[in-house]
Amino acid sequence: MARWRQVFLCAIHGDWECADSLIARQDSAWNYELARIEEPTGASYYVMRERLDSSYVDVNGDTLTANDVHGGFRRGWGVFVFSAAPRHARAVVQMPHPEDDFMSIPVGIELFQQAEMAILMIAGAGREVMYDSAAGQYNNARTFSDPSRNARHPFSELSRVIKDSWNSPPVNPLVLIQLHSYDHATHGPLPDIQVSCYHNDEFPNAPLRNFVNQRDLFHAHPVFPVTSVDGDDTIDVAVNNYIGLWSNPAYVYTTAETTLTIPVVGDLIGAPDNVVGDYFHAGHDVQRHTENFIHIELDEYPDKLWAPLDWPRWLPGTPPTEWNTYRHALAYYQPFISAVDSALTWHEIPDEEPPLVCNLTSAYDLANGAVTITWDAPAYDRHFDTYQVFFDTNEVSLSSPHIARTNTGYNALGNMLGTSITVSGLRTPVWDYTFAIRAKDVLGYESELSPALGITDGMVRDVAAFCDGDSVRMTWSAQPNDDRYEVWEFPPGLGGYYYLGTTLTNNFVFVPTGYSGNGVCVLMVKRVIE
Repeated sequence: MARWRQVFLCAIHGDWECADSLIARQDSAWNYELARIEEPTGASYYVMRERLDSSYVDVNGDTLTANDVHGGFRRGWGVFVFSAAPRHARAVVQMPHPEDDFMSIPVGIELFQQAEMAILMIAGAGREVMYDSAAGQYNNARTFSDPSRNARHPFSELSRVIKDSWNSPPVNPLVLIQLHSYDHATHGPLPDIQVSCYHNDEFPNAPLRNFVNQRDLFHAHPVFPVTSVDGDDTIDVAVNNYIGLWSNPAYVYTTAETTLTIPVVGDLIGAPDNVVGDYFHAGHDVQRHTENFIHIELDEYPDKLWAPLDWPRWLPGTPPTEWNTYRHALAYYQPFISAVDSALTWHEIPDEEPPLVCNLTSAYDLANGAVTITWDAPAYDRHFDTYQVFFDTNEVSLSSPHIARTNTGYNALGNMLGTSITVSGLRTPVWDYTFAIRAKDVLGYESELSPALGITDGMVRDVAAFCDGDSVRMTWSAQPNDDRYEVWEFPPGLGGYYYLGTTLTNNFVFVPTGYSGNGVCVLMVKRVIE
């Protein structure tokens, strides 16, 4: 792997003479070559590929010579394509399962070309080609030829070189898309496209979600991405059936006329032993870093296609497979390809805006020096970092004591979607405090400090009741902002509370109802908030 690493480092830095020399030096061991391909469109690529072994012939188990396959690969490590002038200079698409996930290959190649991404990686062998047979029957965990599970593989080594060279959080220009496809029959609840950041990351950030202006992968799709297939306009697919997202909470797709919830299904969100996913998520802050690894699964026969299964219409033509075989599939997934391109473009626009301003709406005294504050709405930002809550017994300002997500016990302030927090350890009585809030993003931009707010509500405490002749006198602790209380009685056998009266002070005198003689009576004091 050290020699491959040298080759890939030369390629990443555009030193193609160095890469070519190193590959040629390993010719007898690797049988690889570096070729430059010029497209009629003007696009130019450097391709690292294994030389074809023409002695290999697969007759496909029949006597039809038209579908014979001539040529194969002895190493099967894959093909690695580098764009000479990528438009998205840190965007990579890789397909680690070229046989099982057959739909990923044409869609991935088309995505690479249309979005003008930097690197295309296609593994060279199915995952069943080589596995630990001594351990028993094949399963995915025993494979050696699957580069998403075998770290000692050129495919995996290039993935590591890409991260080591280009990874730059928190606002990361690097986006690697690992593309798969699945058998719809065994994953029925999934939409046609299943998107995740990884199995242990349910907090998608840009370029997948953007709460500020909805410039993200999902809002790059129209409400109906698919309106016909092969001339059949009865097949129309809404965006919430076309694409899903592993997230918490569920993401909502909104336009001026439409609101749809993007489905959340915990299936095919990245196997826990995916060596590329693990490497890219090492050191990745799931709430604050933009996504450098995106796992995507494509349905090989989308749910709204013809029933019973009409594979000849979906993938027309006779073997061997050619590009035209996938013409309907590529048309079906074209909205997704275009959406990825748009999302990458939006992701690359510099963020120079502070988080949205939020305002405090309540401060509730919980007693014992604890206050729960709430604010009106999330401080949406493309690259949110933390809320900062300021508090003071004098006029609250930016120089006042404050808490943020990095303070012990206040990690919840790092959740952009949160709208409340409990501040503890305040000096009592807490009525002397006022509070204010602002938000900050990872680039250092800060929203304006909100107007100050004092205690607006709290528990009624120290309630006591005394006999005063034929009457009962009640007292309780009052708070500065309180101006009215209701007193209620729950006599035995009445089946509910009975209203006794209202007071503007912290005491109340009343004569118990006739029901009180039937047993213990419950009294209640309610604060009335105007």
